[in-house]
Amino acid sequence: MNCIHNHSTIMLSPSAIRIGLIAISPSLLFAQPARAENGDGFYITAGAGFQHDDNVFRTASNDPAGRSRQSDDITTSSVGLKWDKSYSLQRFQIEGNVVDYRYRSLDNLNFTAHNYSAAWRWNVTPSVHGNLSADRKESLSSFADFTGYGVRNIRTEENRHFDAVFEVTGGWRLLAGANRQKLSNSELFIEEGDTQLDTVEGGARYDFRSGSSLGYVMRTGRGEYFNRHEPLPATQLDNRFDQREHEMRLVWPITAKTTFDVRAGYLERDHAHFSDRDYSGSYGNFDVTWDVTEKTSVMAGVGREMNSYQSAYSSYAISDRFSVSPLWQITAKTALRGRYDYIRRDYRGAISDSPLIGRSDTIQAALIALEWQPLRTVLLSASLQNGRRSSNRDGFDYHNTIAGVSARLAF
Repeated sequence: MNCIHNHSTIMLSPSAIRIGLIAISPSLLFAQPARAENGDGFYITAGAGFQHDDNVFRTASNDPAGRSRQSDDITTSSVGLKWDKSYSLQRFQIEGNVVDYRYRSLDNLNFTAHNYSAAWRWNVTPSVHGNLSADRKESLSSFADFTGYGVRNIRTEENRHFDAVFEVTGGWRLLAGANRQKLSNSELFIEEGDTQLDTVEGGARYDFRSGSSLGYVMRTGRGEYFNRHEPLPATQLDNRFDQREHEMRLVWPITAKTTFDVRAGYLERDHAHFSDRDYSGSYGNFDVTWDVTEKTSVMAGVGREMNSYQSAYSSYAISDRFSVSPLWQITAKTALRGRYDYIRRDYRGAISDSPLIGRSDTIQAALIALEWQPLRTVLLSASLQNGRRSSNRDGFDYHNTIAGVSARLAF
């Protein structure tokens, strides 16, 4: 993206963070294309995966409701199409896939995801360019946050985005954009309700000849809970809100092998009827990428995110994280990857008395994965993941282990 924006900051839910760090399936973990897909052309992809999850419902060992810990085997199969083509200064990219998830025992959780993404990388002139894009993704809500034990809740995320960059003079760039995010659930999920957020943004960036860039963007938006036509006074659940955001970003390649990516912002969300649900605060990240040798690299970073999470004991959650991701390219066809995440999440903005007021969780996730590409069109992978959460409130602790293998073909 040429425009400075990270809309995941605006609406990234705690479960979205959790899915990204703990419950990655083998078929999604190695989503990068095989080398057969590089460049212009039309491609067909097919994949299959198997994983064993020893705690599907993320149940605590001392669960206060007496719910049992259940394990299961999950198989995935997928087929997709991809088209990537350049015409003069324009580039068009379209990709779609269908992923089928099947549980051996918990077959009520079976579902088929229909996902797509499309983008027009447009250029009026070499100095006026941008992106017009849309995407849709379906996934099963994690039971770490969706507490409907045994209930299948399909989370659908849709994005529509436009941005433009105007290269004014020297390294100066003017930035503009508009975005629509829509999140919906197949089941009632009050904490992360069905939401649509429309934003516009504008700012400026300076690109240095060294490859560094420094920019600022201001965003303003209007959001609504589109399946909640009227506010609910008893629980202070609103039907709309306004949001403002200021963000600065620095990308600094300090050496040929090391790059800093620094983002700092301030967010405010005001609800139309219930001010007790309002929140504001700072967010950001400090990430570094280090190419240690020709075959090894490390990505590491710290950051803070602020997300809506509406319950009796909270209106929002603050997540502070540390992560490190090493990569070893063992041979031209074999790579070993790892990742470790440590997250401290505090729930704030209580609107009534509750024994859960002041809830604070610590989440740790570790992953190791081996991938092998024996042929240009074939990618094989195996992974082992471990996740755990500890909380200062009863019933929220859990630990789980996921082992999986997958294969992916690209023609």
